[in-house]
Amino acid sequence: MSSPSKETEEPSSSSAAVPNGAGDDGCSGEEKAEGQGPRPPAKRPLTAVIEISDTDSDDSDVCAVKSYQATADEVKRIRGDQDYSSSSSSSSDYSSDSESAWEDDSVLIESEPPPARLVCARLNPRANRMDDPTLNPTIKSQELLEKFKTHWMEQKDLSIPELTLTCSPFRLGLLHGLLANPDMINNIVDDMNTLDWSRKKMDLYEFHQTADLASLTWQRSIRGIHELLKTEVMSWVSAVTGLELTSVSASCSLYGPGDHLLVHDDLLGSRRVAFILYLAPWTCPPQRDQNGDDHVDVDNDTGWSAHMGGALELLARDEDGRPTDVARSVLPANNMLAFFQVGPETFHQVGEVLSLELPRLSINGWFHGPEPPAPSPAPAAPDPDPDPDPAPAPPDQHRPHSDPVVMQSMLEATYMTPRSRAAIQAQMERRSEVALRDLLQIDFYTSLLEALRQQDLPWERAGPGNERRYLRLPPLWEDSLPLEHPVRQLLKMASGIAWFRFLHDCTDLTLTKYERLELQKWSPGDFTLLPGRAQYSAPRLSAVLYLGLPARRGCGGATTYLAPEERPEPGAEPGAEPEHDAALVTVPPVSNALSLVYCDAGAAGFTKYLSKMTMAPSDHFFILTCTYRE
Repeated sequence: MSSPSKETEEPSSSSAAVPNGAGDDGCSGEEKAEGQGPRPPAKRPLTAVIEISDTDSDDSDVCAVKSYQATADEVKRIRGDQDYSSSSSSSSDYSSDSESAWEDDSVLIESEPPPARLVCARLNPRANRMDDPTLNPTIKSQELLEKFKTHWMEQKDLSIPELTLTCSPFRLGLLHGLLANPDMINNIVDDMNTLDWSRKKMDLYEFHQTADLASLTWQRSIRGIHELLKTEVMSWVSAVTGLELTSVSASCSLYGPGDHLLVHDDLLGSRRVAFILYLAPWTCPPQRDQNGDDHVDVDNDTGWSAHMGGALELLARDEDGRPTDVARSVLPANNMLAFFQVGPETFHQVGEVLSLELPRLSINGWFHGPEPPAPSPAPAAPDPDPDPDPAPAPPDQHRPHSDPVVMQSMLEATYMTPRSRAAIQAQMERRSEVALRDLLQIDFYTSLLEALRQQDLPWERAGPGNERRYLRLPPLWEDSLPLEHPVRQLLKMASGIAWFRFLHDCTDLTLTKYERLELQKWSPGDFTLLPGRAQYSAPRLSAVLYLGLPARRGCGGATTYLAPEERPEPGAEPGAEPEHDAALVTVPPVSNALSLVYCDAGAAGFTKYLSKMTMAPSDHFFILTCTYRE
């Protein structure tokens, strides 16, 4: 594209090619010499203008183009009106070298006249960069504060446009439209793009996180939101909950596809109130059904939808106070603050994010303060045998049985020879772990999978929800099955004296007892977390046998062994405890492969959360797991 200055210049006589010495009007050069010299080329005033819009936004590089508009005289001339006479024919602004009708090859393009001023579209408007986030004045009103406080103290639900309070399974407050200027959310997201993010990955969680907001002083909007949280927002929450709050700790969190945060209660140290400020300044992508059609939720202007996952899920508790099932789900909504008082009943989790287009962004943390005074208990008769909260009981340990088991009919012949077992033992001595591929004979393996997929098996949910989630067969249920049933044969083999001898030949360990023999059924969303210290304080041999994995490769389901210095508390602040990125051993899920891992004292294992993104809801597989001790 040539420069504008060159477009308005008149071409010189030397720049035009004149064939055979003739001019543009067919006259010879001699004839022209007799006249007044060459006439200037035809030209007309230019009305087409390209303007660069001048805006204060980051989108100022959008061009506004004004279309060309012909004059009334030009319209008449082009249409060939008989009574046309150019009002500018004698003007120096318009001249022609010829009266020929075909010389003017202009084309009229009819279009609607442009508006007086073209406005640049701003899809994501920003607030003024010099403005600070401010609290919505409606939320600050004394009438609204007193109304919310009354419902909070009386534990009554409340639902009004500005506020929502639900009391089951525990009290959760929602402040809709927290910031007076919602455009400030775009400023915060812009500043988030300049931050350093750390990948947090452990048994409990997987997402990205920044440092504490108190250390992020270069980003004006983030510094402003931190100041707002520790002043006006903390004072408001303190007033409605009746808790003394003195400080705030917060960070930015980003959950991408497959990221999650499993069940925990946030009960740790001086935390008194947990909060989440959701940032979703965009339009939800359409949901695609099984036929590939897109469905847009036109009524949803919150920036998030249920099919994208990432909901805050509150869990109910059983009679023993342990978490069970999800009782309430709260979807992220732009410019909404969710908060709840931290306590032993506040079990919650962040559901897996299923969106491939948009991340789940939030600023989350805790308001800290002194421990509130405990209510005075009612007088009661002294208990002659007080029973404080006992530690979790250790798992039951069993001796191997001596019932006859024909292992030759179940195991591949390769593993029955002394030479193969000696080679397995040599690898165990070198690496403390070994994988026995194709352990079961194909006929027995096929009949076992058919039996496990029967609909009449009594699968039960394993718990509690803050430690594990999967289905399992009840203990000793196999005793009610016929002797030739494949499930009974497998469980009897894994707990028999003949199997103990087999393990001794493969590991050179003198094993005498076993615990936690389970046949498990895993589906998307299942997991196990690191156990308590009592369960990994002594050496042991861990055995894991995967069965019937689906053809498509899933994400998660691997068993990882590591050496934690201490058990990460489920409510621990991500990043506060040491990260354990270097696993000692990771056992990938492989069908019909038995993994034997020798764990020293202090080594623990868990099975990683099984993602919902890579498996259909109906997909599942099975795991036989058992722990053997000397």
